[in-house]
Amino acid sequence: MPTIGDIFREYGQAYLNKFGANLPVHHRRAIEAIGACRTGALGWHVFECQSCGEVHYVNHSCRNRSCPLCHARQRENWLSARIGELLPVPYFHVIFTLPGELRRIVRGNARVLLKVLMNAAGQTLLQFGRDSRYLGGKAGVTMVLHTWTSCLEYHPHAHCLVPAGGIDGPLWRNARKGYLFPVRAMSKVFRGIFLKMAREALPEIQIPSEALSRDWVVYAKPAPKNVDRLIGYLGRYVHRIAISNSRITSMAGGKVSFSWKDSWDSKKKTTVLPVFEFMRRYLQHVLPSRFHKVRYFGFMSPSNRRRFRQVRLLLWMKAGYAFPMKERLPKDFLCRICEKGTLVKIGAFFPSSRSPP
Repeated sequence: MPTIGDIFREYGQAYLNKFGANLPVHHRRAIEAIGACRTGALGWHVFECQSCGEVHYVNHSCRNRSCPLCHARQRENWLSARIGELLPVPYFHVIFTLPGELRRIVRGNARVLLKVLMNAAGQTLLQFGRDSRYLGGKAGVTMVLHTWTSCLEYHPHAHCLVPAGGIDGPLWRNARKGYLFPVRAMSKVFRGIFLKMAREALPEIQIPSEALSRDWVVYAKPAPKNVDRLIGYLGRYVHRIAISNSRITSMAGGKVSFSWKDSWDSKKKTTVLPVFEFMRRYLQHVLPSRFHKVRYFGFMSPSNRRRFRQVRLLLWMKAGYAFPMKERLPKDFLCRICEKGTLVKIGAFFPSSRSPP
């Protein structure tokens, strides 16, 4: 099966020749990095199995955050940290979505307006959390930005993991069972905050009248009891874009076929695109350099970590435990030959034109 790296290696230079003058720098870097990833062009590490003594050569990864092959260890570390922060309370999954009329505008001003999207969603949840009708305390939010649909269309939305309760001084206030905040009211508040922030950040922005008159979609429902499944879903895309190599079914005749699942009827479908169109769809989800697609609000923000740890300890002690029962441990690299020995690095090679990754 072809991979995204194969596509970028074969057609990347032609794409740059045709569209390079209008490409953002981070798109160009993604093409070059993904095309070189794990090919030996970036160098390699040498590992030895502690059990059977077999020597393994592992090509270096590109470490581009849009590469589907990179960041497995960072992803595991992120998941482990989030699971370690779990509270012994129910959780809610809240999604804030921008209307279709704004998507082209957001894509053209991604660095500014995607930040506005995330901040507006966070401020909306904190505002409702402070309301004594719901929590009467400071809510906590872990937010991950997604910009895609299953078929790689541009669709910016923010996934939020929210504990069903809030901090009020040293106290914890539980939300009502099975209910967090009213979604229709959140939709209106979110729209107002987003538009205000967007106009302040980009005074010249023109908002289509259709986006002002329609309801904006806000979705909220209780997270599954096994909440680490939801964390796993969010963590899957913290360091990469939604499409994996396993979904690429063919690359032939200047066209790429890939499979996807339609959210409307839950059926698996296949789309065939000209290779340049596939690359365009992929690259539009490459975020600007140093843009943070994971953000924390309320008592989950870095400025409130001390208070959060105090409340977390109290809640776990009240539940009968001092620490979460589940912990995600990093995996060792195992030998592919004996399948039981751990690999230990014994050497490395780096191209002279590139510093070590």
